[in-house]
Amino acid sequence: MYTVYGVALGPGDPELLTLKALRILKEADIIFYPGSSYKGKLKSFVYPILEYHGLTDKKLEGFFLQMSLNRISAEEVYDQTVINIEKAYLQHKKVAIVCEGDLSLYASFSYILNRLKNKKLPVGLIPGINAFSLGAARHQVPLCLLNEKVAIVPREKDVKQLESYFQNFEALVLMKIRSSWGVIQELLFQKKWRFYYCERLGTEEEFISTDLNEISKREIPYFSLLIIKKYHTND
Repeated sequence: MYTVYGVALGPGDPELLTLKALRILKEADIIFYPGSSYKGKLKSFVYPILEYHGLTDKKLEGFFLQMSLNRISAEEVYDQTVINIEKAYLQHKKVAIVCEGDLSLYASFSYILNRLKNKKLPVGLIPGINAFSLGAARHQVPLCLLNEKVAIVPREKDVKQLESYFQNFEALVLMKIRSSWGVIQELLFQKKWRFYYCERLGTEEEFISTDLNEISKREIPYFSLLIIKKYHTND
């Protein structure tokens, strides 16, 4: 029997896959990929990456999550996906499950992984490049140096909490900022921290900026993040 592989595809640039990830995908018989469902429309961020590498000749099976904080529907999707994965495995298929970014950081794959372990299926994980690593590279700034510490924080809306992070960390990576952008934006205007905004990294729609006025005119997408450094802009 084969190993079921979880494969991270990186932040969006189809060339930011590891050699091992690409090899596993080329060897797979069936690839399960995530997507979103919103008002009846299905969309997948990772499907174009599979297309780029000529993997559409494989059997591709999407699992689509509703864009909602309601976890009941998502749990049902994960349950059914794992049933389908197990079926393919028992048919002696080489199975791969892909995800955007890295599969250990806010990844839907983690929910599938737990279910695969419960079924005692053999699993291998292929890590990938995080979006904030690409963001730092695009802005050409270090996330940290020497003994500096970094905090990775999702959906933080509390102003005092955001300010308090800098008591213990020299840099913040704020993920999933769309829902909290109003609070973050106001704080950036007040504090004038050094910051680096990124959205849709690695895709044709990629946009980066350090101009708060420019960013304020944009509609913040789901695939966006902010890197904030403790030091002020005049340091």
